[in-house]
Amino acid sequence: MQHFEIVLALVRAALESKNPRVAHHVTRLRDALATDEQDQASKLTRLLTAAGKRQDMTPLAFDEMRHMGAAARDRLSGEVLTRNTPVPHDKESSAPLVRVIFPDDPAGVMPIFPAYLTEAIEELLQEWTKLDRLALLGAAPHLRCLLYGAPGVGKTQLARYIARRLDLPCVEARLDALVSSFLGTTARNIGALFDFANRYRCLLFLDEFDAVAKARDDVHEIGEIKRVVNTLLQCLDARDGRGFTIAATNHEHLLDSAVWRRFDARIEIPKPDAQTRQQILMRSLAPVALDEASARVLEALTDGQSGADITGLVQALKRYLAIHGQPSEKKLSRSTLIHALRRFVVMNPRQFGDERTNALRGDRELLDKILVDAGLNQTERAEMLGVSQSTISRKRAVGGKRQKTRDSHG
Repeated sequence: MQHFEIVLALVRAALESKNPRVAHHVTRLRDALATDEQDQASKLTRLLTAAGKRQDMTPLAFDEMRHMGAAARDRLSGEVLTRNTPVPHDKESSAPLVRVIFPDDPAGVMPIFPAYLTEAIEELLQEWTKLDRLALLGAAPHLRCLLYGAPGVGKTQLARYIARRLDLPCVEARLDALVSSFLGTTARNIGALFDFANRYRCLLFLDEFDAVAKARDDVHEIGEIKRVVNTLLQCLDARDGRGFTIAATNHEHLLDSAVWRRFDARIEIPKPDAQTRQQILMRSLAPVALDEASARVLEALTDGQSGADITGLVQALKRYLAIHGQPSEKKLSRSTLIHALRRFVVMNPRQFGDERTNALRGDRELLDKILVDAGLNQTERAEMLGVSQSTISRKRAVGGKRQKTRDSHG
């Protein structure tokens, strides 16, 4: 089919709508191409598979979201927290101890996670629509969740999303203000933080939790950390049933075991797998279009990176396109992508690891190996590398001869 790359871009954009009729017609197109254009049909199959496994939360109907928020407000005690409510401050530095994010603030998008994790989080939220049934069974919804995982995987974003879904203000502890160098002040600040959170209906979010919840048997810590952890345990116990609490840490192994046991859900947030990376790229690239070969290259290059790493890379690609592309251009060509990636590694040499960085810095053989591993054909690789297809063919022939020679000697 002529101009099939444009068709793919249209299909990719249409599938974002999650309209079942779109998927139906794309399936018809795929089946029509299956006999004579198997390569094109397989590309449509991959897009359909990705759309079917998309991990964006399916938005609830408005009435159901309103019901969930009302249930959370009824279940949790406290006054209404408004934008005019004064927040607690550190007495020595006068720095605010919290930052409050309200449900209508633009900070509550669901991160893209693997399917199993997305489904578990959705069930956790659905508990708030089943409070009566839970009560009949002598159970209660989750009220304490610990999120742990590498930096940049979406822990903070998830906490804010849960608060928005429950229609609750998110009270985020400011660890830089909470932890003080003055003896006894940190414990006092923790007490003030929990007093504030317990007074109002809110979700309390304790980011960088290990800063105040370190193991008390750490020989390198002084007695102050023991007092801080004891205060924290008392505050968590006193908050039982009064509010929703989420804590997040990059270093779960540092947490005191008693603190760990205080949480009824302990959720590991992993780095994104290949399918999740593809979805993060699709979301963050919009409205910039990318052909499938380029998308596979980015998916391969970002293996092992966090969602924050990937979105940061995409921002850099968009900046490069804005500077070097045409004013109305919203598509990254294959050659532009490689140039943009080469510029990126100059500014961020450690993001890709030594081999990938060297490949992007100019090692054409290494880069070609990455392109082969990403599944690109000779035409796609030639365009990426800025060489003719015959050059790629000759390299392949030479490589095959070398392999035969090694096999015969072996």
